[in-house]
Amino acid sequence: MTLKLGFLVNPYAGAGGRVGKKGSDGLRLINPETPNRALRFLQALEPNVKILTPQLKMGEDYVSVITTNYEVLPVGGVDTTAEDTVRAVHLMLEEGVGLIVFQGGDGTAFDVMRGLSERKVPVVGVPGGVKMHSGVFASSPENAARLVIAFLKGLAELVEADVLDADEEAYRRGEYRIVRRGTLTSINALNLLVPNKDELPSEQEELDAVANYILEKMENGVNYIIGPGRTTKRIEELLGIPTNFMSVDVVRDGKLLLRGTTYFDLMRLEGPTKIVVTPIGGQSFLFGRGNQEIGPEILKRVGREGIIVVSSLRKVRSIQCLRVDSGDPQVDSSMKGTYWVIVGYNQFFPIRTC
Repeated sequence: MTLKLGFLVNPYAGAGGRVGKKGSDGLRLINPETPNRALRFLQALEPNVKILTPQLKMGEDYVSVITTNYEVLPVGGVDTTAEDTVRAVHLMLEEGVGLIVFQGGDGTAFDVMRGLSERKVPVVGVPGGVKMHSGVFASSPENAARLVIAFLKGLAELVEADVLDADEEAYRRGEYRIVRRGTLTSINALNLLVPNKDELPSEQEELDAVANYILEKMENGVNYIIGPGRTTKRIEELLGIPTNFMSVDVVRDGKLLLRGTTYFDLMRLEGPTKIVVTPIGGQSFLFGRGNQEIGPEILKRVGREGIIVVSSLRKVRSIQCLRVDSGDPQVDSSMKGTYWVIVGYNQFFPIRTC
């Protein structure tokens, strides 16, 4: 069976991640990591897949490097818009595609949904945005390809997935406002599709116990990169530091060193460094969703032994395994293993990576 696959790329998606913008809405910047992610997906596909793709940076530039079994749709180009995504989906439907794969974030998922107009052609997202709360994304570009292969072999199941999006201006201020925009039909196999983000309530006493334990164990002269989340930000609150729920900050010797950092700020840090993060509820990501400031070079420097994972017990029990999607598969592999998640004062819960 030859699958006719639609593949489109939002080249701007994720551009704000490394620079702490928490999204790419309104940013007309090409994400330099877009080609790598697209090529990782395409290289993992089987050769008997015929690909229909938009022009230039919306797909053609990447597909043409990997295969000759493709057709270019007359849409897109260099300076693309959301309406190009909608139009590309329309053209894919006219050509009778059996599956649509897009690379982008929640905004791109919404544009694909608009293009489908209630049509039930299944959709898979290659993670390329900042937030990706929607339930249509594979956990990595390679796993998106594995889902396509499973679908081709009749081994994947159809699932209904929510399309979610955040108010990015509020998100950047640390206000968490998520809106359900609709649903898409997607596919799943072998736990390769990531569920919707799920925000579980945490008891204040539990947060305080975790934060106090971390504060007691903090070492002088060490940089502590504090990731987003209620559990991690409680550490800063107990130090008397005004916090932004979604920012990545750096604390040293009990004082704020950097607030709202970028990837490049973190690259300039000197001295021993550790990272304090909490997994995303439901999706279980430690890195690669909402904290792209903590990029692969930072993870290389710190190493797995320098990563401190904190969570409420309820949240960590609700996820099957921990995920990492730093943008570098080798770094992701080095992060694999069992993490002893701090869930209280001197209380730990072991959980493995996926």
